[in-house]
This record gives sequence, C-alpha cells and structure tokens, in this order.
Amino acid sequence: MIIIDLLKFFAAIPDRDGVEDIFSNGRSKLPGYTELQEYIRQLPEPVLPDIKSLVFGQSLEAVKRRVDKVPGTYLFVDFGEFSSDRNSSNSIEDTQRLAVTVATKVSNSADIIEEALVSDNTLDLLNHVRAYMLAYKDKSSWLDMLSRKHSIVPFESKELNSIGWTLMFDAAASDWFNLKELSMSYARRN
Repeated sequence: MIIIDLLKFFAAIPDRDGVEDIFSNGRSKLPGYTELQEYIRQLPEPVLPDIKSLVFGQSLEAVKRRVDKVPGTYLFVDFGEFSSDRNSSNSIEDTQRLAVTVATKVSNSADIIEEALVSDNTLDLLNHVRAYMLAYKDKSSWLDMLSRKHSIVPFESKELNSIGWTLMFDAAASDWFNLKELSMSYARRN
C-alpha cells in the first residue's frame, strides 16, 4: 500500500473540502475506494488550511484536469519512479523518488511583484509541510525511510498556470517490495 500510505499522510495537510473532492466519482466498485473515502472524511482538522486543495498523481493529464478545477493554493504530491539495487551479498535496496509541491494558480497577467508574493507564500507553506513531515518521521513507516538529503526547487508550470516550490527527496528501504520472498515463492512452485 505504498501509494495509499502517501495519499493518507498528505491528505491530512490541506483544507478538508479540497481533499474530499478528489473522490470526483463519489463511489467506485474498486476495492478500497469506500474505505479510503471514509478515512479521508474522518481526518482531524487540516494541518495547513491555507493550502486549499490536494492534487495527487503522476499523469500530467490527470494532474492538469485536477488543477484546472481547484482554486488558489494547492499541494501536489508526485509519487515518482522506483529504483532497485542488488549488491554482491544479494541485499536489495529499493528507492522511490518523490516530489511535493506547494503552488498557487496565477493569471497570465500577474506582474513580477504578484509572482514574488506568491513565491514567498508558497515557499513558507512548503517549509511548514517539510516541518510536518519531520515531526512525523518516527510515527509513519514511509517517513522513517526518508533520505536525510533533499532539495527545494522553484516550480513554474505554464500548463498548470501555477508557480510555487517543490521539495524533492527519496525514500529508501531494504527490499521494500518483499522481492526476495516473492521470488522464493515462485521458485518453490517449480
């Protein structure tokens, strides 16, 4: 449940209405949909209500559709690629690349000062997100896997009419996907 754990963690941060509306279909026959929807509804008060919406995904088309519908400042969680490294002692290290962005939609007519104000505000909010992540590092299984090194880079997207800041980091664990055990179970079948 790697992806769902990410969603649950970051859903606690923005304004609740802007998280609940990610369930745009309202219901689904997919297992877990209703349980996840109920989990989101039961979340306590938002950590940063000034962040109005949650955008969660990896498909540019889906992200754009979502951003087009949300007002103001949003938290965008992009769960990136996984890499795996097996060393000479047959130990497996799995790593996931993640990016968390706080951005605000801006009009095409925004001047430099408006952009600077938005940039300053989103950087401050991103720093609060980062502080929240660090505060919960020992209380969440995937946060415990965070690398100590991370980057904060400017975010500017003409496609999303947004500017802000992105926190880029890795999460790594030994055999995160339980690959050794899965491989052995297939080997036993033969």
